[in-house]
Amino acid sequence: MKKGFTLIELAIVLVIIGLLIGVGVSLLPGLINQQKYAQNQSLLNQNYNALIGYIMANGKAPLASSNTNGISSQSQNIGYLPYATIGGLQKDAYGNTFYYAVNNRPLNISINGATATSMSLTSTNSINNFCAVLYALNYYYSQNPTLGASDVRTINSPNQTAPPPDVFVLISSGENGKLDSPNTITNSNGVFASQQYPLSQNYDDIVEALSITNAIGQFCANNPANQFSVTYTNSVYYLNSTLLNSNNTNSGSQNPPNNAYAQCVSNCNTNWWCSLTAIFYGGCSQACKQNPNFCQ
Repeated sequence: MKKGFTLIELAIVLVIIGLLIGVGVSLLPGLINQQKYAQNQSLLNQNYNALIGYIMANGKAPLASSNTNGISSQSQNIGYLPYATIGGLQKDAYGNTFYYAVNNRPLNISINGATATSMSLTSTNSINNFCAVLYALNYYYSQNPTLGASDVRTINSPNQTAPPPDVFVLISSGENGKLDSPNTITNSNGVFASQQYPLSQNYDDIVEALSITNAIGQFCANNPANQFSVTYTNSVYYLNSTLLNSNNTNSGSQNPPNNAYAQCVSNCNTNWWCSLTAIFYGGCSQACKQNPNFCQ
C-alpha cells in the first residue's frame, strides 16, 4: 500500500512554492528594467553610428530638429535628433523621441593659404574641411575662451568645471520620459551630462557623446591630408596640412611634385567617386603618389 503525503508535508511544499513565487515576482521588475535599459542602450548606439555614417557621407554634422519630425532645422544646434535626416531611429525603448545637440561654433579659417571663410562642423562639405574645423576648434578651446550654447560639452559629475568640448551629444530621456538636469533643450547653456554621469532617483538619462579629440582620431588620424597644424592671427585660424608640410621638406623623388600631390589628395578627399576608386590603390595618398592627375 502506497503511503501519501501528510498534511504537514503538503503544507511545507506549498510554503516553499509560495516563497519561490514571491522571490520570482520581486525580481521580475528588476529584470524587466535591466532588459529595457540594455535595449535602450542598443538603440542609442544605432543612432550614434547613424550620425557617424552621416558625417562620413556628407562631410559635416547634421543640425538638430526643432520638433519631432526628425528633419534638421536651420541654425538649430540643440533640440531633437534629426532621425529622418540621418536615417536613424526616432524613439527610444521607452517610446520617447531622442534628443540631440551639436557643436556649431563658427570660426574664420584659412586652409593651406586659401582665403579665410567662416566654417563650423555643421557647414563643411568634405571630411578634409570637417577635420580642419576640428583642429581649429581644438586650438580655440585650448585658449580657454568664453563658452556658450554653441559649444556643446559634457560633464561627468554635477560639480565638474571646464568640461571637454564635444562634436555632438545624443540623449535618451530614460524611463521617466523627461530630460533630467543638467540636460535640457530649453535655454540650454550647452552643458550636458556625460555617459559617466551618476544615475540616481533624480537622473536616469542615457547619453552618448563624441568628443572633439576622439573625432580627430576617428576622422582625421589615418590620412595625413586631414591632419593640420594651427596658428592664430588677427581673428583667423590658419591651418596647414601636415601632408603639404612634409612634402615641402621632402627632398627625395619618391613623391610627385608638392603642389600637384597635395592638390590631388585634396581633390580625392572631397570627391566621393575618387575616394571610392582610391580604395583599390590603398587610399587617396597612395593613388596620388602613383598618379598626381588621379582625380582630374
